[in-house]
Amino acid sequence: MNVDESLSLSLEELAREVGRLLEQYALLGAQQDHRVSAVPDARTIRYYTTLALVDRPGIDGRQARYSQRHLLQLVAIKALQALNLPLAEIQSRLYGRSNSELEAMLAGLADFWKQRRQTEGIKTVIWREVVIEPGVKLMIQEDWTPAFDRETTAQRIAAVLDALIQPKNGGDTHGRT
Repeated sequence: MNVDESLSLSLEELAREVGRLLEQYALLGAQQDHRVSAVPDARTIRYYTTLALVDRPGIDGRQARYSQRHLLQLVAIKALQALNLPLAEIQSRLYGRSNSELEAMLAGLADFWKQRRQTEGIKTVIWREVVIEPGVKLMIQEDWTPAFDRETTAQRIAAVLDALIQPKNGGDTHGRT
């Protein structure tokens, strides 16, 4: 992560920077619970501070100032929320972590979400196997619904069997003599 160590942001600047980093880590679309905002606003950041999820900001005059640590904490919170973890669990996972540990966690979560997005298009298919007789199995996809009536489906299965059975004993396709 390319974040300046001497970072000093206002609350609004912090919220914008969190959004930028979530986008950089490709974590903006990871949020699955639409009740939780993808990017925290000023009110949410203050709320996380009262819960001790985020360290208290430094004060410069009357202005709250936020550092790299605050930025890392907020991005980590949003990345963990994308895993549907409750705030109490997130708090326990983040408690006492150094900035480098937070950066490593974010890199790992970004890799996780990248791999997950690559496999989202892959659908798991469950097959049911029916043994008709020794050497003959019928494989049926679990969520299969017939496109044809029962008789048409039976005729198609019979046609496949006829095509697969090698002629024996002078051309009898059913192996009978």
